[in-house]
Amino acid sequence: MREGLLGASYLYTMTDRLPFPTAEQVVAFCHENRGMALHSLRLKAGKDPLAPCLIDQVQVRREMSERFGPLIERAGYLFPSKSRLSQASSCATAIWKAAELCKTLPKAPRIWDATGGSGVDTWAFEMAGARTLVTEPDPYLADLHRHNASILGTDRIVMTAASEGIIPPVPVDAIYVDPSRLDASGNRVYHPADCQPNPLQEMSHWLSQAPWVWLKLSPMVDPDEALRWFPTTHTLFTVSVQREVKEVLLAIGRAPAQRPERWAIDLDPQGGVHYALALDADATAPPLSAPRAYLYDADAAVVAGRGLPTAAARYGLAQLHPQSRLLTSDALHLDFPGRVFAVDAIHPPYQGTWPKGASVVVRGYPDTADRIRKRLRLPENAEHYLLATVWGDKELGFIAARRLWA
Repeated sequence: MREGLLGASYLYTMTDRLPFPTAEQVVAFCHENRGMALHSLRLKAGKDPLAPCLIDQVQVRREMSERFGPLIERAGYLFPSKSRLSQASSCATAIWKAAELCKTLPKAPRIWDATGGSGVDTWAFEMAGARTLVTEPDPYLADLHRHNASILGTDRIVMTAASEGIIPPVPVDAIYVDPSRLDASGNRVYHPADCQPNPLQEMSHWLSQAPWVWLKLSPMVDPDEALRWFPTTHTLFTVSVQREVKEVLLAIGRAPAQRPERWAIDLDPQGGVHYALALDADATAPPLSAPRAYLYDADAAVVAGRGLPTAAARYGLAQLHPQSRLLTSDALHLDFPGRVFAVDAIHPPYQGTWPKGASVVVRGYPDTADRIRKRLRLPENAEHYLLATVWGDKELGFIAARRLWA
C-alpha cells in the first residue's frame, strides 16, 4: 500500500483498487480539496490511477454545475473530462429531447445512441423509459458508460466500437447521433461532412437499421441548408436554453415528409418548455415601419430558425429594417417569444441623456455595444435599454426603452 494525492482514506493495493472511484471517494475528495486550484491538483496527482477521474469530478462541479445539475446530484455518477464535455447536451436539452423522441416511439423503445460520448443523452433516454444501445470507440468513455449504467441500474448495452458499419445486436426503434464537431487539430467545424462520423455518408446505413434517425447538428447550421443535406427530414428543431441556441435537431425518416415541420423551442434550466413556436418557411417578410410604441426583439432560436416572418405575422408586427431584427407595433403582446420594450424616446446617435444608465443592444447599427457604452459612459441597467439600430432609409438612431418582458 502507498499514500499519495488521494490521502489516507484512499489507500489501495493493485489487486483491490476500483477502475473508477466510488461515490464516497468523490464526495470526500471534493470536500478535502475545496479551494485547491485544479492545476495544483493535477501536479500533485503523480501516479494515483483514480486521481484524473476525481479531478474531473471537481472541475465539472465547479465549472459546469448549471449544465449537469441533476447528474451531479446522482451519487456515484461520473463525468469525463471537461474537454470531452464541450459539445455534450446539457441535462435540460437532453431531458426535453428524450421526451420528444420517446413520445413518437413504441412503449419502452430501444434507442441506439450511435455516438455515446459523455452519456448525458443516453441517461435522458433511459429516464424517459427507453432501453439503450451505445457505440463508443474510446475505451475509457465506453467503460464510463458501463460504470454509470450500473449506478443508474439500467440495462444499457455498451459496445466499444465506432458506429460506422455496425449492425446492432438487437433491433432498434430509433438511432440518435451527435457527431463530433472537432477536426483532427481540435478546431470546431459545423458542416456535417467535416464531422465524425459523417452523417451524410452514414445516413443510408443508419436508416437501414431503424426507421428514424435523430441527428444533432451545430447551432451554427442554417436550417435551410440542413434540409437540403437531409431531404427526408420530417421535423427540424432549433433549440435554445434560456434564449441561447444550443443545437439544431433533425428527425429524419426513410421517406421524405410532404412538408417538413420547423420549430423554435426555448427551454428552462430543468428542460421544461418555455415556448414552442411552429415556423412557417413560406411566411412573407414583414412590412417595414419606423419605431412605434413597442419594440420586439425575437429570441435567438426564432431568428436562427428563420422564424422572424412567422413571429411578425402571428403578432401583427412590422420590422424596422431588413438589417435590424427588431419588430414594432402600437399593440402590446407580452406573450411574444423574446424581449418586449416600451419606447420612451428616440435620439440621433450619441445624443440624448441617460441618467439611469442603460443596457446597450446593437441591431444593425455599425458600432459595437462596448464602444457605445464607453463613449457615453453608461453604467449598466438591466431595465433601461439603449437600442442602437436602423430604420427607414438607413436612418440610424438610439432608442431609449424600458424592458417590459423577458
